[in-house]
Amino acid sequence: MAGQPGGIPKTATIVWHMRPMTAPKSDTPDPRFAERVARIKARRAKACPAPVRKRGGGRRYALSLLGAFAVGCLVVVAARYARFHLTGALPGASPLKGGTLLADMGLAFVAGLLLQQAFRFRRPEHTGAKTFGMVVAIFTMHMAVHAAPGLFEPVFSADWVAQVIRLTDPTKIAVF
Repeated sequence: MAGQPGGIPKTATIVWHMRPMTAPKSDTPDPRFAERVARIKARRAKACPAPVRKRGGGRRYALSLLGAFAVGCLVVVAARYARFHLTGALPGASPLKGGTLLADMGLAFVAGLLLQQAFRFRRPEHTGAKTFGMVVAIFTMHMAVHAAPGLFEPVFSADWVAQVIRLTDPTKIAVF
């Protein structure tokens, strides 16, 4: 071995420690290998195929999408509720800044993640429906306040509801 590059002589034989697929020193297939292949094929034929889950369809799926949309709407209401009760600021008390909208979206996003885990919304279409619900609620919550002020007064306050009604037009989308 001395003097050879790499330390392996050119005449060395590499031996693999595996059973050959053919009988030793012949070109005919080893019968044990053919038997094993036949056993594997027979086992595969007996095995039940994995059930294929259908995507979409059915009442339960449609209701789950509506539920994800409703969760998206509710998390925005919850975020505005938390912001109002933590800061005490009425809508329009300070000019709308990106920070207010970002705070609402951030709180809604965190609440949405928690509710997504609670309701087991795992599919991408559920996440899309929840996000769409959040966007719709951000731009149209004032319309709900105009339509049902008595529903929002016990949750927020009479001053908050009066301020939203005074500042917004119920026929236009707005962020407050």
